[in-house]
Amino acid sequence: MSYLIRSLYMLLIKFRKGAFSAGAACMLATQCYGQDPSFSQYNLNQFYFNPAYTGDHGGYQLAATYRSLWPNAPGKIFPGALSTYYTVFDAYLKKGNYTAGAGIFAMQDIEGEGYLTTSTVGISYAQHFNKIKNKTDELPRIQVSLGFKAYFNSISVNWDKLVFSDQVNINQGITGQSASDHDGIGRKYTVDMDVGLLLKNNFAGKDNWYNEVGFAMAHLLSPSMSLTGTATADSRMPRKYIATYRSSVSLPGKYFYLGPTILFENQKQFYELNTGMDLFINPKPGNSVIPFCISLMNRLSVVQNTSNTNAIIASVRYKGVGGKQTKVVYNIGFAADFPYTGLAVQTKGAYELSLGLVFQPKGNNNFSKCPYQTF
Repeated sequence: MSYLIRSLYMLLIKFRKGAFSAGAACMLATQCYGQDPSFSQYNLNQFYFNPAYTGDHGGYQLAATYRSLWPNAPGKIFPGALSTYYTVFDAYLKKGNYTAGAGIFAMQDIEGEGYLTTSTVGISYAQHFNKIKNKTDELPRIQVSLGFKAYFNSISVNWDKLVFSDQVNINQGITGQSASDHDGIGRKYTVDMDVGLLLKNNFAGKDNWYNEVGFAMAHLLSPSMSLTGTATADSRMPRKYIATYRSSVSLPGKYFYLGPTILFENQKQFYELNTGMDLFINPKPGNSVIPFCISLMNRLSVVQNTSNTNAIIASVRYKGVGGKQTKVVYNIGFAADFPYTGLAVQTKGAYELSLGLVFQPKGNNNFSKCPYQTF
């Protein structure tokens, strides 16, 4: 959700009286910046954060995520005033020593009573190379991946749903018509690009200790997001910088794997740090996938102020293998955000559902072990 809309709803939920609306609150926001939506389940939405994950699963993937942020915010009952849909299809490509991934994706982000909607469609590509693997290794010890996304955005707003400052009377509430010349549906089109780097290390090639480091930069083109024709520097989408680290260590017997996940995001004046722990549960050691994952994370605004809404994020994921002739890895994940500062429980947090299918590529009977079992 954008910083702009977050600011508006903070004002709205705190000071809402009678006919006071998000449009009036918009006039009170003095300095707001665009900011991308985010997801709670990093394990199931890596592609969104870093294009270097394209094709990283070793098969043909179809995945989707739905996120509802702050259900208590006024607006559409369904799908919610602040909601995001995301879907991706990508494929692992291999011919000789050439390994890569290619994909397509689409996203729609809905914000507020003014029906500010951003729809995105794009393509991605990643090159996977520099694999080091000994004959006795179960999996590659080192892998380096470079990727990019190129995408098209359509941004629209329903001006008729907004209330402007000249319609607000301190005694009578909303009165009369606005002198603004904006009405109907306003729309803007932009193009943009992201790039990413991913480094993997599987210690001794045995899936006993796994480390992963990622870096990404979004909005290389920094397109103008203004729906009114404003050409100032503040109207341009600021670049976003993402750094991630994940690790897992197998405990004796390989019934459990335990490891941290760290996700840092910076976009303009927005700094967010997610830190937590993942517990992978494997009732039958030797399975090609580990079925259960329980995660607990803390989402923290690094630059603190009284309006920040930090949260504890709890998520669960189940992964399984089905099919006889063609193996299919399927997974389902659910996450809930429990805010404890800022607006806290007034927002009712956030909820996220992710689904995914990865189909076996032809001639690869061991694809479910690539990448590593835990991730």
